[in-house]
Amino acid sequence: MTPLVALAAVTLVVWAGVALIVIYSELKVLRLDEVAPPRVDEPPPPRLSVVVAARNEEPSVEQALRSLLALRYPDFEVIFVNDRSEDRTGEIAERLAGEDARLTVLDVKELPAGWFGKNHAAQRGADAASGELLLFTDGDVSFAPDALALGVRHLIRERLDHLSAAPRVAVSGTWLRASTMALRLCISATMRLWKVRDPRSSAFMGVGGYTLMRAGSYRAIGGHRSVALRPDEDLRMGQLVKMSGMRSDFVNGEAMIACPWYDALGGFVRGTEKNLFAVRNYRLSEALVVGTGLLWLAIAPIVMAPLLWATGEIGPAAVFAACLLVGWLQAMTVLRDDAYPWWTGLLLPLAIVIVVYALLRSTMLAMVRGVGWGGPPISLSELRAARVRPGRGRVRQ
Repeated sequence: MTPLVALAAVTLVVWAGVALIVIYSELKVLRLDEVAPPRVDEPPPPRLSVVVAARNEEPSVEQALRSLLALRYPDFEVIFVNDRSEDRTGEIAERLAGEDARLTVLDVKELPAGWFGKNHAAQRGADAASGELLLFTDGDVSFAPDALALGVRHLIRERLDHLSAAPRVAVSGTWLRASTMALRLCISATMRLWKVRDPRSSAFMGVGGYTLMRAGSYRAIGGHRSVALRPDEDLRMGQLVKMSGMRSDFVNGEAMIACPWYDALGGFVRGTEKNLFAVRNYRLSEALVVGTGLLWLAIAPIVMAPLLWATGEIGPAAVFAACLLVGWLQAMTVLRDDAYPWWTGLLLPLAIVIVVYALLRSTMLAMVRGVGWGGPPISLSELRAARVRPGRGRVRQ
């Protein structure tokens, strides 16, 4: 075997391995809408507090809040925390609160030192909550009427402390859709999502639009105070749960939960700058290795396949071409849920390049100016010092 054939074969093996992980994850992760109906002997679900942290969500906040107030759940409250909004977000929430006593509005006037804005707002809401269960969500997320009842049923049946669900991300535009697809594939390939439910596994996950927790478990891990300076606070809450010996799970909630995301590719790149380097725990070496590996997987097949074919190296050219086919096949597992056109999968290699650019940009900006999120920028040294540490351990259920 020549070095060129060996390189092509290794690239194909990596692509195939990633594809198997992604497809297996898509098949094994439970869908929220597939949670079994209630049994006649099941007790009524406990009181639940929905905590909505929102800043400048005027275009979507009314639809999101009305969807929450229309939930089919017997006993719940909605605590809306208006985090220093500069638009009509607070005004809209106050008007809806006047129509429905289950909705309470809290206003944050100033951001204390040592906090990111959303994390502080979520903690404020949790401190005011009266429910045995807490659902943390954002001010632009809309819910189907049974989205909470199904999640609570699954959490109680499986004796979970923490449950996160991925919403359907609403985006438009060919390249934005392709980039969103590529980011989702990267998450599925690296997070071992089907293992989150296994208490013996260190795999974890968290989603800011749907984080359901037992109130006692939330307090046991320190609440959002434990992740006060983490821009990836949803992910790290899931990590804290597993580190503390508690039980967690992740489900696909795309049929029940919807979230409008960025409206242009530039918004996607700017919007992910605060957390892509954070997901790599601010390790420069890790970000560079991941970025380089992804660039090779993305670029090598589309460059090497036609080049080698033109020079008569048919064997390695065919192997590199097979990498493109394998990439498209795994992309189809995501496209079926997101209802994107089938040909969006053909853009996967270039979409991966965009994701790598966003990762490297996030890394550079964090190193140069720190990370700002709803407040003044926090230096990289302070961010690195804000480590995720386990809490007191499992709470009796």
